[in-house]
Amino acid sequence: MLESVSKKLPKAKISNPPESRFGSHHFFLLAIILWIFGSNFIWMLLDIRPPSYDQGLHLFRTFNYWEAFSSGSEDWWQDVLNVEPFYPPFYHLSLIPLSLIFGFTLDTGVIGNSFYMVVMALSIYGIGNILYTKNAGLIAAFLVSSYPMIVSMSREYIISVMLTAMTTLAYYLFLKSENFENKKYSLWFSFIYAVGLMVKWTFFIYTLPAVFAGLWGVKIGLKDRIIQLAYYIGMITALLIAPIFILIIGEQRWILLILEFLLILALVKNFPKASISTQKVINLITLSCISILICFPWYAHNLINILIGMSKFAFPGYALKFDASSGIPIWGYYILAPKSQMGWPLLAIFITSFIFYFFKKDRFNWLLFFWIILPLIVFTFVDNKGARYTMPALPAMALVTAIVLTQVKSISLRKFFYPVVGVATITTILFTGFIPKPAFLPYLGRGNLPITQIWPINTMLDDIIEEGKPEKGEHLVVRTLANFAYFQRGAFRDFVAFRDLPIAMKGVKRNVGEMTDFFITRDGDFSRQSSNAINARNLLTKDPALTKTFKLFRSYPLPDGNKGLLYKFDMEPANSLSEVTDLELIGKRLEVAFAKYPIYGVKNGVNMTVSITPTNNPQDIYYGRYKSIQIKADSVVSNKVLIENFGLLFENVQINIYDLLLNGKFILLNLEKLTPRGTIHFDDLEKSAELGMKGKGTIKINGAKNSITLHAKYSLPQGQVVEGETKVNILFSPGERIHPAFEYLKLGPLDIPTLFIRRITNTKMILTPTPGWPLTTNIQSLKISPRKIEINPDI
Repeated sequence: MLESVSKKLPKAKISNPPESRFGSHHFFLLAIILWIFGSNFIWMLLDIRPPSYDQGLHLFRTFNYWEAFSSGSEDWWQDVLNVEPFYPPFYHLSLIPLSLIFGFTLDTGVIGNSFYMVVMALSIYGIGNILYTKNAGLIAAFLVSSYPMIVSMSREYIISVMLTAMTTLAYYLFLKSENFENKKYSLWFSFIYAVGLMVKWTFFIYTLPAVFAGLWGVKIGLKDRIIQLAYYIGMITALLIAPIFILIIGEQRWILLILEFLLILALVKNFPKASISTQKVINLITLSCISILICFPWYAHNLINILIGMSKFAFPGYALKFDASSGIPIWGYYILAPKSQMGWPLLAIFITSFIFYFFKKDRFNWLLFFWIILPLIVFTFVDNKGARYTMPALPAMALVTAIVLTQVKSISLRKFFYPVVGVATITTILFTGFIPKPAFLPYLGRGNLPITQIWPINTMLDDIIEEGKPEKGEHLVVRTLANFAYFQRGAFRDFVAFRDLPIAMKGVKRNVGEMTDFFITRDGDFSRQSSNAINARNLLTKDPALTKTFKLFRSYPLPDGNKGLLYKFDMEPANSLSEVTDLELIGKRLEVAFAKYPIYGVKNGVNMTVSITPTNNPQDIYYGRYKSIQIKADSVVSNKVLIENFGLLFENVQINIYDLLLNGKFILLNLEKLTPRGTIHFDDLEKSAELGMKGKGTIKINGAKNSITLHAKYSLPQGQVVEGETKVNILFSPGERIHPAFEYLKLGPLDIPTLFIRRITNTKMILTPTPGWPLTTNIQSLKISPRKIEINPDI
């Protein structure tokens, strides 16, 4: 079946129809390239939108990578690996040079994507030329650079166009490699394959047909094919699988080393029987080595995060359910996806072409077929669906359309079909990219018209700086309560970072108003916002605890007809609350409120006392401002952990006195220094862990001078017991930072290298003030004993 892509395939080209309608193919390729850059440049000049959703994230990640490279840190390489836990970095890294020239703006994404569109167009032209004719390649290049989904994505700061370009280039290089027999093009394929994996890990799905076709090669007998298949399995085991196990196995790795050596000897001895050329084996080894060399550092560092992310999306049970909104089962989503990718006119042309293409054996190519079909099948079983996930199949669809069009032998029919396709394509381009579609036209696909209205993102930031007047080294904390396309935290965060403004942009999770200088929200319909955002905005605008603390500072007209609202921290003195001067009562209220504090609240206090020391200014008491609040207890429970000899000292602190007295909530408004104290016995941690494991496991914790060792046992349903052990070194700088560094992690017979877990384990706890946490955490002593850990025992 896959023999049609063998190295002999170019000789099997079908006969060309007259090419009189085309001049030099180089001229038309140049015209397509100029069209790509010209149309995107015009669109870029018209569009002034702020970053939205995913675009804002990818733009911010490019900036983060540049920060990591230019920081001068001794750990700059690990900082680079830490930037993004889910998306590989190549797209963002490739845009850094453009960003240094044009600035960190959405326009750099459009410029970069234009280059990738050119790569895509030239690659599909090359594929068409290899498999069929130059004319087929030219028409495919024109179509693929005009499909509304691709054009729309090229004008967004999104990785999809680069992913599609690398996929198309990989197929072109595969065909040039002659089933991995050609040394030069196999080497280029290896490099591009590694680059594709560093664009997005789904790249291997799109290119699986090419890899399988290359391994399959020319037609041979069944017995030889079985031997060849076994040989490939041996190569994969020796090159990829065995080295991973050798890396993670414990003291018994010498056994695997011997087995690996014997496997290599067997492969060498049986090479003559495998029906594979020496050059092909060398090229396949090169492919594996280059991919590992380029991809391993990032994938190893972020493996756990990738697996966690994948686990949230791939659930076949949900993927096969019925979707009431579309009237079809969810497995039919990608059957309808080409409607938005092409629009009805171009989709109708493709469907008609595909039918003729499929039943014409002299032109049918299995590689193109699987290039189109495989992503549709695979992504059907992914919960998170989107038309852009199958976008890398569009170049193959364009080529199928072009093949059928070029094989129309009747001159009169060609004179009819070519103008129809041209008019449909130009109409689609205009009304999805530049001009609003008239109502009488059919659906033309995903549109992305230029946005020419100004969203007041920078105006609001300027007003915040002017009103807040932060001193040198000080940062204003600004929280957003809106998640609309062009009015959300990502847009504000990006401009704050690019302009280097002294603002810490944050969202709102639980404690509305905590450590906040300004709120940004908007009026209008909030029904599609998260329940947390709806609740937080209601509190901000209706709850007296917030309305007397935050005042509407300014409103801004938005292009969608609503108003952006800027609230400023401007607290009214609580003169109307009679209890405000009763510090003993406030202390008792605080004792109850501490128990309700999310996650880190303290409850079940034994002999707990709360003492409040007022400031020298008598008026501060009406603002909930105190010199100190001190909590002491023989023991408390915090986050299900028993802490003995507990103490917590808040210095130069301000609380929302309205929230405390009206709602029973402890909300910090300002805090200069926090000093904790307590003793945690490992016996209590072990009991808590056993309860968490529901009696199926045990854990043993032992402390040393600067480290903690954990040994765990867990009983599996099959009756087996799995043991694990890890040692964590605590690197402590008094008053500055706490840095846990995992020395080792053993799980059964496996000795997991720390490079696989360091991203989620080696997180530093900064004790000095930061823009997002503007207070000092005063920990001067951390004493680890064999059976307990003490925090500030001498304070």
